Order: sequence, then C-alpha cells, then structure tokens
Amino acid sequence: MVEENKILVRRWLDEVLTQGDLGRIDELFAPNYVLHDPSASQEVHGREGIERYVATYRTAYSDACFAVEDQISERDTVVTRWTARGIHREELLGTPLTGSWVTITGIEFDRIVGGKIDEAWVSYHLSTDSALDPERVKRAFAVMHQAFPDLRTAQADSITEGDKMAFRWMMSGTHEGEFMGVAPTGRLVTVMGMDILRTVNGEILNYWGEFDVMGLLRQIGVTP
Repeated sequence: MVEENKILVRRWLDEVLTQGDLGRIDELFAPNYVLHDPSASQEVHGREGIERYVATYRTAYSDACFAVEDQISERDTVVTRWTARGIHREELLGTPLTGSWVTITGIEFDRIVGGKIDEAWVSYHLSTDSALDPERVKRAFAVMHQAFPDLRTAQADSITEGDKMAFRWMMSGTHEGEFMGVAPTGRLVTVMGMDILRTVNGEILNYWGEFDVMGLLRQIGVTP
C-alpha cells in the first residue's frame, strides 16, 4: 500500500500537473479533496478547484515539468519532494514576469483515503540551491526571532521511512521588529513550513526545507 500511495502522488504530478490531463482527476482524487497552498489566495476544493489550480499554474509556467526527487511514506501519508522547470509567461503571486526558464522546488504532504488523494499541504519557492545548508537555516531563524520576538513553532505532522524523516510545522509570531527592511507592523502572522532530514547515527547528513515566504510577506503587507 505504501508504494501504491507513492505512485498515486507521482501520477498527480506527472499526468495532471505536467501533462495537463484533467480527465485523470476523478481517478486520483476524492470528491471532497482539499489542498492547502498558503501561497495561493484560497484553498482548493474538489474537481473544479483542481481544474482552476492546474490551469493557473500551467498558464503562468508553460511547459512546466515536475520531477520527483524523493518520496517518504508512512501509513496514509506520502511526502514528496519535487522540482519543476518551466517558462515564466505570466505574473503569479506577485512574481514579476521574466519570460525565461525558472526552477521551482517544493515539498508536499498528501493524505490518501480509500486509494485516492483526500487532502494535501504544499510549500514551494523559486530555487537557486538544490539543498539548503542547515547553518543558513539557523541564521535565518535567528533573524526571524529578532523581528518576531514571541515566535513559536508547533509540529503539525511527521512521518519516518528508513533513514529519512519529514515534518510539517506551523509558525506564528507578532511582527515587532524590522524584517527584510519592513518596519514593525504589529501584525500577528502564521506561516507553514516543511522539512525533510536524512540522518545517520543521530547526525543530519542532508536537509531540504520549504517555507511559506510569500504568505509571510503578504501578511506584513509587502505583497498584495
């Protein structure tokens, strides 16, 4: 069942997102499917929501091709790390149009019920590195703590397979210090992040992470 669940998610990324085959939606997704994409303006619900979501991203990034880099599965949950490349042909999420090839990295958690994808959470960003340095991540969070002194993080989900672990977490705090040149707004923000770790003998050998940067910037008024 674990391998079948992984195949199901790979088919979503390949057949629907990459190839644009909307005829596969009923085969792959539960009728009450919901996608939590914090970078989008609203959640995605059911077949019609999936169709709009796919059309939006395939229009913005034409010829986009999604490649699965890694998958971890436990019980009814599959975590997939992917890379997508496509030509940026339309402005999306406040990202200025470039007209050139771009690379996007993402991580998604998919919950499988009755052989179909029932609920999903995704986080992604334009990528310059294939993997993040844990030390850079620590420094980034130090800056976050200065700007959001009451910052707190709560684990929302986690799975383990072999030497890899995946975590989904929610972080919230009040914007009371300067952040990325933005003066304090006093706003309470909530953002989502995802991490995948590969460990050996208790030491982290590889780390991949995604963080809802667009959602954070939107909540403090940087982007509409």
